[in-house]
Amino acid sequence: MRNRIASVALAISLGIPAAFAQTTSEKPADQRASLEGLFLDYSKTQLGPLTTQEAKKKYLYTIQLEKSRLMRKTLRIVYENAYDLYREGDFEGSRELTGRILSMDPDFQDAVILNRASVELRGTSRPNLSEKKLVEDRFEEGMALYRQGRLVEATQRWEESVKLSPSNLKSRYWLKRVRNEQAEDHVQRGQKAYRQHLLRDALDQWYAALMLNPKYPRLVNTISKAEAELRRQEANEKLQQALALYGQGQTQESLKVLEEVLQIEPGEAKAQKLISEIKLEIANQYVAQGRQLYGTRNYTSAIKEWNKAVEFGYDPRRANMLVARAKEQMRKEAETERRRVEAAEEAKRKATEEEESKRKAAEDEAKRKAEEEEAAKKQQLNAQPPEAESPPQPQGTSDQNRRDAVKHWQSGIIAYQKQDLQKARDEWLLCRQFDPNNEDCKNGLTRIEGALEGGGPR
Repeated sequence: MRNRIASVALAISLGIPAAFAQTTSEKPADQRASLEGLFLDYSKTQLGPLTTQEAKKKYLYTIQLEKSRLMRKTLRIVYENAYDLYREGDFEGSRELTGRILSMDPDFQDAVILNRASVELRGTSRPNLSEKKLVEDRFEEGMALYRQGRLVEATQRWEESVKLSPSNLKSRYWLKRVRNEQAEDHVQRGQKAYRQHLLRDALDQWYAALMLNPKYPRLVNTISKAEAELRRQEANEKLQQALALYGQGQTQESLKVLEEVLQIEPGEAKAQKLISEIKLEIANQYVAQGRQLYGTRNYTSAIKEWNKAVEFGYDPRRANMLVARAKEQMRKEAETERRRVEAAEEAKRKATEEEESKRKAAEDEAKRKAEEEEAAKKQQLNAQPPEAESPPQPQGTSDQNRRDAVKHWQSGIIAYQKQDLQKARDEWLLCRQFDPNNEDCKNGLTRIEGALEGGGPR
């Protein structure tokens, strides 16, 4: 027996459902099946792929529910083993198991009752007699409390007595009787609240009565009627709220409240009619906003507005026509813009070509003029006699003229070496113009003149 207690305690501490109380071989077939049913077959949950946040929330919520269900069943099985120990007179073992149950779920009332009884009977030499005396004491305490009008406390004592000894007919009778009396009291209070139009309070009282006496005559019909009235009342309140919001121009907020009305009363005709009117108004607002955006050539935003209008009931065919017109206008303007860009690029290219052509023409013209001037200079030099080639120079020759004279002398030497006597003669004439006293130029001109007369250089 102690081994069974140890295995159960270890199962609870480790959270292993299969080792709750004892080995499956010690359990009947139906109870073993119940143990096997504690495990969730996740392959059959058909939750689907968790692609959205909402799906993930639902999955986690499902897991939490399943964990809670497993925990309740686990603790119930452990409680049954604790009760078996209690009936066998092992009050210490029962106390230990119920203590572990309460450490996991302090609100487990059956375990509370069994734990208290196990503590009181622990160490008794005659377990059976002690147990009967404890049950009888609970019953007498309940009767004393009942006579004092303390029905709730009397109920608790008799519930303990019944839990500890289900075969105690006296406790079962008085427990049923006091529950019926409590149910009757709740029914009376509910009727009083109903007459005062406090429907929620009335329903709370009647539901409490139904918990105490599920077979109370006509109580279910009364609750159904009150719930229907409460729904109508809540629907009317929300309908008035929606009308107030609509009057203030808050159409979206009004629509949300009206949808809540239909959740409470799906067949509410006024709410349905008002929803249709508000949706039509909102749709027309979206259409008007889309037309305004279309007028400012903001076609993409206009299309979005028209699509929103369809969501609120606008005629899809008319919306599609507006969208098609906007898209066609977008296409035309895009084509016009493309042509404008191409024309601008073409004009820029032509302007560049014309500018380049003008630059080349100006360069050619400048080159031509330079060549004509050079040819005119040469012709002028060739037309002058050798004696008159040297114009009068001012007294004294500047250093710059001397340097220019040297350059022309050197150019003449190069031309002379190439046997270009005419070119050499022109260079040396220029040399003499810059420096009339340059003897090299004079000697060169004399040599060229002799060469020209003799038919070649000497």
